[in-house]
Amino acid sequence: MDENWYAAEQEVRDRLTEARAAARIRTLTRGLHPRVRQPHLIGSAVIRLVSWVRARAMDLSPAHSRGVANARAVTKRG
Repeated sequence: MDENWYAAEQEVRDRLTEARAAARIRTLTRGLHPRVRQPHLIGSAVIRLVSWVRARAMDLSPAHSRGVANARAVTKRG
């Protein structure tokens, strides 16, 4: 009877040790996986920025538009 108790206790200890090791590995590797939301957040931020720039470009007065066109023409030549 005592031998079976000792074997059962040892088996429980072994399983706890394996579970703790698996939990440590999961915790360590969790930081290595890239988050799924990051590319989505970056993409949405870029889209917002492009939309904002387009909206500002549409709001330019004709004088500013000519100035921007002239600056582009000068930089393309050079």
